[in-house]
Amino acid sequence: MNDLSKALLRSIKLTKGALRGINSLSLSFDYPIVAFSGVNGAGKSTILAMACCAFHNKLDGYKLPKRKNSYYTFSDFFIQHTNEVTPQGIEIFYSIAHDGWKESKNLPNGKGIGFQARRKKKGGKWNDYDERIDRNVVFLGIERIVPHIERSQSKSYSRSFSAVPAKGWESKVKDIVGFILGKQYDNFRYLEHARYSLPLVQCGTVIYSGFNMGAGENALFEIFSTLYSAGKGALLVMDEIELGLHAKAQKLFMKKLKEVCKEMSTQVICTTHSKEIFECLPDEARFFVEAVGGKTKITAGISPEFAFNKMGASGQKELDIFVEDDVAKSVLQAILPASIRSRTDITIIGSSSAISRQLAAFHVRGAVTQILAVYDGDQRVNEAANLDHAKKMAENPTPTFANWFSSSSTYLPGDTWPEAWILQKCKGVPNLIAESLLIEIDEVADVIEYGLQAGKHNEFHEIAMHVGLTKDQCLQKLSEVVSKAFSNDFDDLRTVIVSKLE
Repeated sequence: MNDLSKALLRSIKLTKGALRGINSLSLSFDYPIVAFSGVNGAGKSTILAMACCAFHNKLDGYKLPKRKNSYYTFSDFFIQHTNEVTPQGIEIFYSIAHDGWKESKNLPNGKGIGFQARRKKKGGKWNDYDERIDRNVVFLGIERIVPHIERSQSKSYSRSFSAVPAKGWESKVKDIVGFILGKQYDNFRYLEHARYSLPLVQCGTVIYSGFNMGAGENALFEIFSTLYSAGKGALLVMDEIELGLHAKAQKLFMKKLKEVCKEMSTQVICTTHSKEIFECLPDEARFFVEAVGGKTKITAGISPEFAFNKMGASGQKELDIFVEDDVAKSVLQAILPASIRSRTDITIIGSSSAISRQLAAFHVRGAVTQILAVYDGDQRVNEAANLDHAKKMAENPTPTFANWFSSSSTYLPGDTWPEAWILQKCKGVPNLIAESLLIEIDEVADVIEYGLQAGKHNEFHEIAMHVGLTKDQCLQKLSEVVSKAFSNDFDDLRTVIVSKLE
């Protein structure tokens, strides 16, 4: 996200007041596509509205056919009944990477990351919409999945839609949607009447319109047609991005969305209730929204597994165990007997700092379930830093917070990351490794060395390529070998877990 000419939104901060349920907010956008997840009512849609209102636009800028204006204002999203209190006393700061700022002390050549504020005083109006940076912004809400057969306008004009000149991107959109849905489209175009449009496709000898498309198919044509129509450098804001698509289609959709966003320099901000969508994005592109202690809390870099466990995707267990990655989870599953394993919920969080943030959030909520954070062995030297990070996230920690943090944390064996520790241990039991991986004992040393030379966190992927198994299979097999051959190394860890359950 370095192209200053595209007016990229880099952060949003709500510094005063409250909008719907959001009363504090600080967000940074470091990836072209970001997604927000959280339970209903957490404030995700409000964040989308705030993003839409970051920019202005010229009168001839792109706008959706059914919109009057080429830009958004807060009145587009925050509509009150006469009995409701209008939001007021609000201040929102946006940071934007742009090359067209007025020259100033901080931006002497008018290029770089600058700030703009939207304010609404008590009893007043929002300030200076027309002073916002210009950019094409498009908001696609959940109405995009309403089938044309259920849209009153489409039905009213069913015989009035007619062909219009091609826009030039129809073939690209046809191929993209076909890839996602596994269909072969021979032709695609939009028919139009007044401000309304209707997709029409041909598959072999069959021609059908949006009246006979599924919700997901309709939505895909609209999304990608909008991306190309909005032009280079647009901001696409989308509510519940996965709507109408099954799990496999969601993954293929994200693959194509990334490609088109790169081609068109498009920035995407969306919400989702889909674990598959979250899994297709890197750590810096995933945000979890929740209310903690009466304040809006945003967790960045949250793992898909943990995010969707927090939304009720898993059953209730006696002990929540937080780990950094799948390696730590595999080790714990290997060392714990079924009687203990069945009482715990092992959740991948994503990083040591993310674990510290979640411990802080857990403490603030005053949750009654037991919790244990299991850091990687190389985090022992960072214990003080992890504690300080958790304290900052807790904002107003109690005097006993440090003791609680210590009693709620432990470590995997060793003083290095778990992949390296496991493989070093494997060197001492070559016969067991050969038996587990079904390789010759003479090959064991080389296979382990291949893994160690692959680099941090790539070890099991490299070994998998040499033994004809998947990475997960290698991880499970070697975790089991080490857990049995070096069981005593895990005694302290098992003791901590059992004590938590007691």
